[in-house]
Amino acid sequence: MVDNKSLGQLIDEGYVRLNPKIARGTFDNIRSYILVSFDNFSPSKNPEFRDCTINFDVICYMDEWCLEDYQVRPLKICGYIDGILNSCTNKNKANFGSVGNNIKMSGFGEYQFLGCQLSVLNEDISMYTLSYRGIHFTEDLGKINA
Repeated sequence: MVDNKSLGQLIDEGYVRLNPKIARGTFDNIRSYILVSFDNFSPSKNPEFRDCTINFDVICYMDEWCLEDYQVRPLKICGYIDGILNSCTNKNKANFGSVGNNIKMSGFGEYQFLGCQLSVLNEDISMYTLSYRGIHFTEDLGKINA
């Protein structure tokens, strides 16, 4: 689905939200949420760009945690996210030595996997947080050249 739709389409169809607030009762049939946050901005080697931490919080209701064949819903979602970020195309094979990087996240020179951590929020909801270090935000270049 991600390959066939733009970010605008995903937002318009309700798959992606820019506001992290989850309204109570609005999404009763949804079993999982993904919250993407950008945090810990810091100077980089190139003074024109900022590095940051990118977190993907995969939030799931505990009643929906287990899938068929002993799969865990939030870990499967984390695997999809990591797979998208590390997918390899012919375009980036030359740039990144045959390893995937920056396929779906425009604006980064590169990013590095930092880890994945479990958090139990309450007796009903738990989440895994995937963290990456994003290096060189190219969106800053427009502000510098303006």
